[in-house]
Amino acid sequence: MQPRCRPRVTVGYPASIQSDTGTGEGVLLDLSSTGCRLRSNIILSAGAYLALRIDVAQEPAPLAVEVSVVRWCKDGNFGVEFLRYSQGDRERVTNLVATLPSTGIPAQPAYAVSTLTAVAS
Repeated sequence: MQPRCRPRVTVGYPASIQSDTGTGEGVLLDLSSTGCRLRSNIILSAGAYLALRIDVAQEPAPLAVEVSVVRWCKDGNFGVEFLRYSQGDRERVTNLVATLPSTGIPAQPAYAVSTLTAVAS
């Protein structure tokens, strides 16, 4: 796996997902200028093409990514590369990533629960 060359920011934006196999809802966990990490209960596989509509809280209109591709899948999480979106939406994504705090490693989502417990010695 190649290291990321673009900064990522942790987000929690709801998204509508449309693929060849159907439609569904998901949540963006992190975002870069060229893609995102997405969590959803829909079944996707690497190589699947998607259209995304991303609801950004501080934006009046959703971001529309006309064509994106799933690069990896694991436990309901998907790495997605944006392939085609309007110049205006591309600039909006770039501005969002530039203004939100960058994360070196994506933070654990708020809904995730730690399974580690203390062991008495």
